[in-house]
Amino acid sequence: MIGNLTDEINTVLLKKNNVINALRESEAHFHQLFDRHSSIMLLIDYQSRIIVDANPAAAKFYGYPLEILRGMDVSLINAQPESEIYPQRQKAIIGEQNKFIFDHRLANGEIRTVEAHISIVRYKGNNLFFSIIHDVTERKQSEEQIRNLAFYDALTQLPNRHLFIDRLSQVMATSKRNGQHAALMMIDLDNFKTLNDTYGHGAGDLLLIEVASRLKSCIRGLDTVARFGGDEFVVALNELGTDKNQAMTQARVVAEKIRTTLSNPYSLCINQTTNSCAVIEYHCTASIGVTVFVSKHECQDDLLRWADMAMYSAKEAGQNLISFSNINL
Repeated sequence: MIGNLTDEINTVLLKKNNVINALRESEAHFHQLFDRHSSIMLLIDYQSRIIVDANPAAAKFYGYPLEILRGMDVSLINAQPESEIYPQRQKAIIGEQNKFIFDHRLANGEIRTVEAHISIVRYKGNNLFFSIIHDVTERKQSEEQIRNLAFYDALTQLPNRHLFIDRLSQVMATSKRNGQHAALMMIDLDNFKTLNDTYGHGAGDLLLIEVASRLKSCIRGLDTVARFGGDEFVVALNELGTDKNQAMTQARVVAEKIRTTLSNPYSLCINQTTNSCAVIEYHCTASIGVTVFVSKHECQDDLLRWADMAMYSAKEAGQNLISFSNINL
């Protein structure tokens, strides 16, 4: 009986030793792959936020010697504030999400955008984040460039027609929800063609860039200005209040500010060379059509048409004027 008990104990101990040896072999194999892998890898204690281990690829990427990277607080490479990192960390801990985009700071201060694939592993008796890091900075920049091409005017960097239509939809939805008035302005430069014909399209481009800058200075952060095409711009004013007369007054104030700002002379540097350029002063005014509305049954096409008709009324009345559409009021 004692002999049987001894055999059982020895069997248990042997199994335990086998498990321990297998675990050691597994950890050794993992560390061998960890050290030799070309991907950036980190083992992070997610409780203390300390980097427990890093591979040579990580040391090369971040620019720190391994002995410094190991034991470093991960907040030193996180370029984002802890308030942004914390929710992401919690998602990784509970397994809700395993792929994240972070901004990481290198030893030289450069910020790189990384994609981190995070899983929890048991290593040397502790649960750790096993993070495989990919540098996606160039990919993100390419995506931003594609987005800019799709939604922003290449010359002025203002929203283009496509993005403005989306913004106008949001303005209309807000107006319908809160009952406040909004306004749409169509702005057309009065004597832009003369500049192009006299000095060339390069001078015209310089004027359009300056017009865009001046327009942005005339509106609030919650409003939108866009280039609709050629020398035509549009502005959407949001949340002008529930009183029609007050909304009309606010829209007129902004329109007048735009008109006077755009009518100031432009100093344009044309025929630019390496050392010098010829500076000309050019006067360009704008005709502005405005429609003020509360979004109920109107559609975008109607609003754009009403503002456009009002703008042409301003042109026909002598240019450098503001004309209001009253079709929908």
